[in-house]
Amino acid sequence: MPYNTLTISSLTVIIITVLKQTLCEVSHLIPVLAFVQHYKKFYTSQFESAAVRHGLNQLEIDILLFLHNNPDCRTASDICRYRGLAKSNVSKAVEHLRTMGLLTVSPAADNRRQRMLGFTDAAAPLVQELHAIQQAATAAVTADLTPAEAQAMQDYMARMDATLCRRLAEKGETL
Repeated sequence: MPYNTLTISSLTVIIITVLKQTLCEVSHLIPVLAFVQHYKKFYTSQFESAAVRHGLNQLEIDILLFLHNNPDCRTASDICRYRGLAKSNVSKAVEHLRTMGLLTVSPAADNRRQRMLGFTDAAAPLVQELHAIQQAATAAVTADLTPAEAQAMQDYMARMDATLCRRLAEKGETL
């Protein structure tokens, strides 16, 4: 599997969510937390010009890219679950994207209560522009990694994720 922005974002979410609680106990994680902060600042800065030009905030950009990068995830619940975002924030952002004419919201065929998100034709050029920015940001962050190092990092994250999922399942919790 190629090393991509989704993987880096996943690492960021894992580190922030899991390690914030242990910061006072394991100060050797400071470099990792510093990386997360530097990455977030760098990543967000890459979208500043496009955000201003198109009247979007970072959450709205993240939602558009999440839907683009994950075509099987089409609901606000998917966005909340996988990105760890508050439902109220996602709902507000989705509504703004809908009123801007970028997203459609329609009932699911098999569950009328579930709302499916989709792109309008007008969204295509914007989403492609944002995706190109995302790809360039990823390339910049991973430029000094060899393919083997990138694969090793992805393998480590997959193993850590499997461990976390297994431990949560043992406690009867789900993601």
